[in-house]
Amino acid sequence: MITKNFVRFAINRHAKKVLFVALNNDERNDEMRIKLDLRYIGIVTLFAITTLFLNAVISAIGSEKLHAGEGIAKAQTEVKNISAKQAKELIEKGNEVFILDVRTREEYNEFHMKGANLIPIQELEQNISKIPKDKKVIVHCAKGKRSAKACEILKNKGLKELYNVDGGINQWKSEGYPVEKP
Repeated sequence: MITKNFVRFAINRHAKKVLFVALNNDERNDEMRIKLDLRYIGIVTLFAITTLFLNAVISAIGSEKLHAGEGIAKAQTEVKNISAKQAKELIEKGNEVFILDVRTREEYNEFHMKGANLIPIQELEQNISKIPKDKKVIVHCAKGKRSAKACEILKNKGLKELYNVDGGINQWKSEGYPVEKP
């Protein structure tokens, strides 16, 4: 009789129909064993997916902390905008200063600060290794815009003591400070 039999439902995904199947008691026991096996497989699969998900979340959090730490290190480097007078005072204090001129070669050849090292801004990233990390770096251009951009590049590359000369070498020269011509 159908009342003594177990009725199961199976969904045929392709035909999108629900099938009713009548089973006798022996088939019902097999059906229960299969269901238990499928539950075990489902639990194992769920556990594996959960483990993979948690690993991904933990990795992402760890990665964000690493990047956040890098951001903190970069934030500690502050570019100081200084006047031509302050730049002259830093240079006169000693040899712990690296003067970086980021103008073009043509501009540099017209006149430049004594002891200035020319690395045009277009070539700056390729020549980072030429800039000492253990010295104060005074950066200038003609008016201060390119040198401000150069300071940001250097800051992002890990240099610590960066000074941008407001008004650039034009301000330096207008205040009567010495320049050299090749």
